[in-house]
Amino acid sequence: MNRSIRRLLFACALLAGCTTFTEQDCRSSKWYHLGEQDALTHGLQPQINQIAFQCQKLGVQVPQGEYMAGWTAGDRERKLRLGSPR
Repeated sequence: MNRSIRRLLFACALLAGCTTFTEQDCRSSKWYHLGEQDALTHGLQPQINQIAFQCQKLGVQVPQGEYMAGWTAGDRERKLRLGSPR
């Protein structure tokens, strides 16, 4: 499968909130960017626990700090876009 198409499908599934991570996804994801996009898209709470659980079953440790740093930045940006004071 074309790499661009695979990334697009991965992003669409992630945005839908029902993605299943493969071992390769767990190992090669850009965790800061993923956290940032989760916050911009979902905004309510980080999805890292679900993601980490899936990746742990595949034997991959997720860099939760990177994800949360991205999520915090994305949440801040989302609030600015919405005009929220916090």
